[in-house]
Amino acid sequence: MSAGPAMDSGRAAEDGSQPGGIPPGLWAALLDDAEARTRMHEKVYRRGPGQCHYWLGALSSSGHGRGRVRLRVGAASASRPASVVVAPHIYLYQESRGLLRPLPDGSYPLIRHRCGEPSCLNPIHLAAGTAPDSAAGIAVRGAALPGADSRGAQGRAMAIRDAITSAIATGATAGEIEVAIEAATAAGVPAVQMALPFPGTIELPPGHHRGDVKVAAPAVSPLVIPSEQGELF
Repeated sequence: MSAGPAMDSGRAAEDGSQPGGIPPGLWAALLDDAEARTRMHEKVYRRGPGQCHYWLGALSSSGHGRGRVRLRVGAASASRPASVVVAPHIYLYQESRGLLRPLPDGSYPLIRHRCGEPSCLNPIHLAAGTAPDSAAGIAVRGAALPGADSRGAQGRAMAIRDAITSAIATGATAGEIEVAIEAATAAGVPAVQMALPFPGTIELPPGHHRGDVKVAAPAVSPLVIPSEQGELF
């Protein structure tokens, strides 16, 4: 993701992720504003530490979140608008790791998702990198989830968001919400691809099911230690 949020009109570019689109001083004010942090965090559906945490607000065409944060009256000025539309993953990445700094060429790192889910906001799934890094990650994932979803990035993110919000509205339990998330993520992906490893997630143990495919026990190769190598422990 590489375009920056616009501050004057309150509208962000479609992919909304270039940190350089907002001055460092304004980023610092946004991150330091308790109300802004609360507004951002209240739209995140959190799960287990190794699972994706999904954005429940507005989404861009690339499937990334879009959130409006407001500054305290005292923090706003002629050079600081009262509210700014930001990419939540950029906000939460900087909240957890500090302000991003420009690279030697003046550009800013791109924030990518290790899990491949653009609407995921789990800090441990977020990583700073360059355009080549992002391209390499896509090449490694290939046809694996979630890039192969026939609904596209935005359609997939919307389906996940709507499944969560609908389940919450009906008073569903955490377990029932997990079932809804699994159904939403699987809906746009052929069953054969559900068996592929999903980078950034915790693998299910043998005997469990991912979609319609049962997870098989991995083949175990015998460990052969050359006699001249000696003991390992």
